[in-house]
Amino acid sequence: MPKHVRFDYFKVYARRNIPETNRAEERPCDLSVLLQTLKEMEPKSRVFAVKNDVARLQSIKLNNDKWEMHFIRIRKEHFPLKTNDNGEFGYFDDLTNAEGFGEEVSALYDPTNSAIMIRRNASSLAPSAITNYFTRVINEEGYTIFMKPLVHPSSLELIKQDHLIKSAEIAVADIKNARPRTKKALGSIVAKAQNVKESVDVVFKISIAQKGSKKYSKLPIYDDIMDLVSDEKVKRAEVKVKADQDASVEPYDLLQHRLIDYHSFPDTDINTESRNILHTTVMGQMQRIYRNRVEQINSVYE
Repeated sequence: MPKHVRFDYFKVYARRNIPETNRAEERPCDLSVLLQTLKEMEPKSRVFAVKNDVARLQSIKLNNDKWEMHFIRIRKEHFPLKTNDNGEFGYFDDLTNAEGFGEEVSALYDPTNSAIMIRRNASSLAPSAITNYFTRVINEEGYTIFMKPLVHPSSLELIKQDHLIKSAEIAVADIKNARPRTKKALGSIVAKAQNVKESVDVVFKISIAQKGSKKYSKLPIYDDIMDLVSDEKVKRAEVKVKADQDASVEPYDLLQHRLIDYHSFPDTDINTESRNILHTTVMGQMQRIYRNRVEQINSVYE
């Protein structure tokens, strides 16, 4: 079956402590010199600690003026079990002390704008682990590299009155002290479910049940959502909408919308030996997706 992969976007920054002013200076960071240095090293020399595991920058190259990186987080303990459909299970007892299990990370870095696109697995490296490694390699006192997610500067502009809202997930802290308008909006959202012909589920997550729903169906809660997001007590406001009945469903975080992309890799892209998608296959798609995003990154996202 197809494998759905998420890609996150960040901008790379450097923070430098200025002893004379006792302040920290922060600005976008060009990693080109550092990455060229790493490229000239052997993979076995690009190993770094990550909590109780180790990781390695397995490969790095410049392609289409973008740096392609392949990281592997290596597990040398707490191995999973090997199971058989016949009910038996066992252990991976044929591994030597020099071997382990690896979780892959693919990253694409654009030196023209310091943007980096990362594909991760659930058990692989966090962006902070990558930047901590870069900081350690530079090894300059008072100098730190870090990443910030690319965030839309005005998330509320992403949805319009005529969009088809398919679901909304709201989290309110300290509801007793929320504004009266917020409490009214929450009640109004539930009441308006009476006007929807399909089944409607509430947690407080409200969504149109997929089974039996129409392409043009929507939750009539746009005004209520706008009321909610202006209250500081609202800690999460995520919606899924369609621009029109023939458009794809898009998720939006109305408090802090981070730029992300998804791609569905078909069965033919899954390597039979690894039972996963190879880094080279992933990177080819990342180059394509990034080309379609770079103008938006440079003009909209902060």
